[in-house]
Amino acid sequence: MKHCAIGILIGLFAFSEVYCQSLTDEQVNFLKSSSGAIYLDSLQEQPDWSFLLPHVKDKNLILIGESNHGSKEIFELRNSLIAYLHQKTGTKTILFESGIGELIAADMNRDDLTPFQMTDGLFGGWRTKEFVELMSYVKSHSISIAGFDVQRTGLTFNPVLMNVVQRCKLDTMSSYDLETRYRLVARELTNRKAIYDSLRSITETLILDYQKVKTALSPFITEDAPRDLLLINSTLENRITYLSYMLQFLKDKDWNRRWAARDSAMAKNVEWLIEREFKEGPVIIIGHNYHIGKYNEHEKVMGELLAPGYGNDMYSIGIFAGSGSFNDNSGGVVKMVPPDSAGLDIKHIISQLDGEVNFLDIPEKFSKGSDWLVQEIIINDTFIDLENSNKMVLSKTFDGLILLKRVSPATVD
Repeated sequence: MKHCAIGILIGLFAFSEVYCQSLTDEQVNFLKSSSGAIYLDSLQEQPDWSFLLPHVKDKNLILIGESNHGSKEIFELRNSLIAYLHQKTGTKTILFESGIGELIAADMNRDDLTPFQMTDGLFGGWRTKEFVELMSYVKSHSISIAGFDVQRTGLTFNPVLMNVVQRCKLDTMSSYDLETRYRLVARELTNRKAIYDSLRSITETLILDYQKVKTALSPFITEDAPRDLLLINSTLENRITYLSYMLQFLKDKDWNRRWAARDSAMAKNVEWLIEREFKEGPVIIIGHNYHIGKYNEHEKVMGELLAPGYGNDMYSIGIFAGSGSFNDNSGGVVKMVPPDSAGLDIKHIISQLDGEVNFLDIPEKFSKGSDWLVQEIIINDTFIDLENSNKMVLSKTFDGLILLKRVSPATVD
C-alpha cells in the first residue's frame, strides 16, 4: 500500500494559520502527551500505526469513519490502516456503507472482476481511484467484503438475482422486472413533489411482488445454504424494508423516523452479516462518522444501536480534517470553512498537533487538559444530525480520533 501512503503525503502541508480560539496549557500538554503521529511530516514515507494498534488489537468490530464521502487523503489513509489491521490482527472482512445486494457480485466473483469492476456496487461517491486501490488489496489478499446499507447503490444485484432465479427454477414472471420497477418507484419516492396517494398502490404492489419471490426462495434458505442465496434473501428483505419506510415517509413527512429506519436496518444488516456470514473476526466497518458514531443527541444511529450488543468488543474511530476541500455526494467540490471563532473548534485542536496526521485514543478518565472531549465542540464541514447541528461531544460518540491537517477531493476514476 506504499503508493497510497505517498498519495497522502502529497496532499498534506503545514497548518500555519492563526486562530482566534487559544487552548490552555493543560490542553496543549494533553495533546502533546496523548496523541500519536501517524505521519509526522512530509518526509515520512510510511505511516506509523503502532500507537493505534494496542487500542484495537483485541476488538472484534472496528468502525472507521469519515467526515464526508469525498476526501482523497481520508480514503488513502484508511486504506493504509485496513492493510495494517489485516497484517497485524488477521482482519479478513470489510463491511461498507453500500447496498447489501450490490456487493454480492464483487465478493463472490472477485476472481473474474478487475478492482475497478469491484467498485461498481459501492456508493457512487466511492467509485474513485482510492477505492480501486483498496479493492486491489482486497482481491490480492482474499479479504471478504459486503455491504450493509438498506439503500441500493448500483445495478449489480439484478444479474445475481436472475442467476439464482434460474438455478432454483423460480417463477421468472414474478422476478424478471423487479429491479427495474424498483429503480423507477424508488426514484419517485425520493422526488420532493411525490404524493402518497399517487404512489401507494404501485409501491405496495412492488412490495408484495418482492415478498412473493422471497417466499418462493424460502425452501432453499437453509443453515448450509450458499452465501449468495442468503445474501439475496436478505437483499429482498431490505428492498421491502426500504420501500415500506419510504412510503411511510410520504405519508407522515417524518424525517427523523425515515433516518432512524435506515440506520436501524443497517444495524440489523451488520449484526446478521457478522453472526451468520462472517463469524471469524475482527470485522472492519466503513461508513460516515454519522453512522459509525456510538451516540447522537437527536438521532438513532447505527453505531448507537450496535454498541449495547458488542460493548467493549467494539471500537469506533471518527475521522476529521482541519482544512482543505472535498467532493460532496453530487461530485461538486466543497471548500472547508475557517475555524469558528465563537468557541472551541476541532480545527483549533488539529492546529496544535505536531504531526500532519494524528491518532488520539479518548481516555476513560478526564482531566483539565482533556475536558474538551466531554464538552460540546464545534465541528463544521460534516453532517451531524437533521437539526443542522455543528457541535458534538466526542467522548460520547467515538472511542478514538484520527485527525488530518488537510484534505483534498477524491480522484474520480
